[in-house]
Amino acid sequence: MRQVINRRNYDRVLLRAGTPCGSGTRYDTYRERLVKYIPVEAIVIYVALYGSTYAVLGTDPLFAIPARWLMIAGIICTPVYLWKAGQVTDWVQLLISTIGFGVWVFALGVVPVADLPWYNPIAAAIFLPVYTFVSPLIDGVPERF
Repeated sequence: MRQVINRRNYDRVLLRAGTPCGSGTRYDTYRERLVKYIPVEAIVIYVALYGSTYAVLGTDPLFAIPARWLMIAGIICTPVYLWKAGQVTDWVQLLISTIGFGVWVFALGVVPVADLPWYNPIAAAIFLPVYTFVSPLIDGVPERF
């Protein structure tokens, strides 16, 4: 299950799964949250589509337009995919994962963000691991690390 199990949604997740409360199911650990908050599928699809588009249109001066559309589509499709395919119903997890997608795109330094006047590749390289390792703590410190 991709849904993070924490104190806030414990009963709701177990009822949806058909598991009686107190049947040995525990809250997710830090490591489990870390893995569940990274939208791996969306990042892989974005990298594949961006790379293919760059191979075809990379020398075109208008390449920034489809590159931006790919980024916007990734931001929109990440929560939709997690909600429909990953069965994630917790809005906090959807938000954290969607922001995480944006952070990964920012760190990759691709055309849609590298063209921004305030973009700094060093800041992006630092922000990615900070966000990745702090995001599991956003919804509260897990009982077990």
